[in-house]
Amino acid sequence: MASLTRAHGSTKVMYAGKEVALTKLAKSNITQAELDGCIAFIGLTATIVGIGDDTTGGFNAGASDAVHVMSEGAVPTAGSDFGGQTGVTATVVALFN
Repeated sequence: MASLTRAHGSTKVMYAGKEVALTKLAKSNITQAELDGCIAFIGLTATIVGIGDDTTGGFNAGASDAVHVMSEGAVPTAGSDFGGQTGVTATVVALFN
């Protein structure tokens, strides 16, 4: 495996970009409209990097119970009725900065 050595400047790890957050959207049987609303809400202040969920084959409207959204930029404010979607609870499960 290659090894990287910094030859010039500080050897400390420096923050060089935006924050990246992994947010869990949870609700029994999330619908496509609810997911779309949550994604649009996150997209107001951040760039969506990826979306994954808890079922085989990706998001299944009306069957998925947990969807994870990776975003770059402002960290979404977690809470219930996320993005105006009744019953959807958002939790920031990881923050990379």
